[in-house]
Amino acid sequence: MRVLRQLEDALEHGPFERALTLAVDASGLSLHQLQCSLADQGVQISTTTLSYWKNGRSRPERPDSLRGLAVLETVLELEPGALAGLLGPRRPRGRWLDPTVGQMWGGVSYLEPLLTWLDMPSRAPLRRLSLHEALHVGPDRINRRLQIREVLRASEQRVGRTVAMLRGIPGGSPPALTSTRYCRVGRVRSVAADAFLIAELVFDRQLAEGETTILEYEFEFADTVPDDRYDRRFMQRTSEHLQEVHFSPEALPASCQSYRMDSPTSAEDVLGEVRVDAAHPAHLAQVDVSPGIYGLSWTWA
Repeated sequence: MRVLRQLEDALEHGPFERALTLAVDASGLSLHQLQCSLADQGVQISTTTLSYWKNGRSRPERPDSLRGLAVLETVLELEPGALAGLLGPRRPRGRWLDPTVGQMWGGVSYLEPLLTWLDMPSRAPLRRLSLHEALHVGPDRINRRLQIREVLRASEQRVGRTVAMLRGIPGGSPPALTSTRYCRVGRVRSVAADAFLIAELVFDRQLAEGETTILEYEFEFADTVPDDRYDRRFMQRTSEHLQEVHFSPEALPASCQSYRMDSPTSAEDVLGEVRVDAAHPAHLAQVDVSPGIYGLSWTWA
């Protein structure tokens, strides 16, 4: 009864992600069951997209997503337009943003002002040759820290910095950039409402065209609820990518799989099942990675 009362309040006052989460909870359906019910009615929405909608990481905006939302309202036994009415106006997409950057981050309105504040060039002056990242999940199933190692090559003269962006689960606090190696932290801004952090990473010296550098840095999450996925957005082709997820031996997921998406609202392509055991991290290893979103998702036992 408490969930139903909360749902009634959320459907009246919003926000969209809270109302959707409560509606899913009230239905008793898993995201996989919802996906299957939608597919039975001719609507293809991935479990990743549904999770993003629930967590506030993206929202339905394209015509096909809005049509799918209408069917979702029926599956969740809601009045027509109950969820769609909470979306409000479409999020603006700034003129500064390369369409790929906007696509990878779902067109969030705060990204353009932050990149403009950092005076970032419209064309990336660096190419990422290698990315190795290791996510550590605690025994409470909550993301704890993220370690990143990058190898970058300058595509023009006098390149001395880059940016790192990370988002936790909306509703919590933004992650914190806690340590660096081979670089130092410059300007940092966060968007508390979206648990988003952007940080300037300043190199020890400026790079000449064609020169490479190594960066290592670490984030700590401030999430308070478990998550069931982690992914990385690639705006340009990358030669090599290794993504690890380290689970606590006492809290292993029941299953895990790798996936790819063109954008936060596009269909999810499952790349394969991923082995999970107490002795090894789940991982996704790739070479010659094309632009898109790549990640691991898991189901808790």
